[in-house]
Amino acid sequence: MNKPSRITTSYSSSMIGFEKSNNDWDRYLIIGNKRAYHLGNVCGTCAFFFERLESANDSICAATIAERLNSGIDIINPAFTSILSQILPTGTYYVNFPTVLPRLIAPGHPDDYFVQEQVALWGIDALPPHHPHVSYYRSHSLALGEHRQLFEFVIPLFPATKLDQLRVVHYQDEIAHGKQPTAFAVSVLDIKQPAVWEGNPEITEHWCLAHYLLDGHHKIYAAAQINKPLNLVSFLAVDESLASEEEIKSALAYLIR
Repeated sequence: MNKPSRITTSYSSSMIGFEKSNNDWDRYLIIGNKRAYHLGNVCGTCAFFFERLESANDSICAATIAERLNSGIDIINPAFTSILSQILPTGTYYVNFPTVLPRLIAPGHPDDYFVQEQVALWGIDALPPHHPHVSYYRSHSLALGEHRQLFEFVIPLFPATKLDQLRVVHYQDEIAHGKQPTAFAVSVLDIKQPAVWEGNPEITEHWCLAHYLLDGHHKIYAAAQINKPLNLVSFLAVDESLASEEEIKSALAYLIR
């Protein structure tokens, strides 16, 4: 796994963007001038969440990079990451190359973060389980010490029911035979801790790393179906995260250990 690098994109004309509500409380991922995902709010003591909106329907991948993403060749080349950065909105990012072992989670499933870990800390009375309106993938869950836990999510733009099964089988075969196709995501890190909690829980601070999948929906579904890891190129947005830059670097350092 490669060390993250810091880049800044300027004067972007990307169809992808970030937006806040009029009162700067709610945050959104924008694709083609439409809100694709509600990214939660700016409250550090409120629970983490994401919610798919109806305009989230298409993957985003420039034709010039599709072949390299499919083959996994030269994805750490600085010139290639520069090409990738032009797909993103203006901002500062940490480019990182995590390997995820995706597990597809349906809302309400026993392994659903919003049913289990979140309710365990925030409580069912104060917070009915959140429904993200899409199945999503979970990957690493890492203890960070000092009552902190990192939770990693990969979140698709559209549900698996819309996938082409022939392409899924193609990627299953490639992954099973040792090839390393790569997906592409824009990411945010939100650090959340309730103001009060009951009892003496072991974990009181959730570091939620959410990768919003821009390209690679068939790849990650294929990897999840055969329980194999998948490479990501992740651009973690500094300004859009509810975490300091030092906290972002700390989280990424844990993932590359």
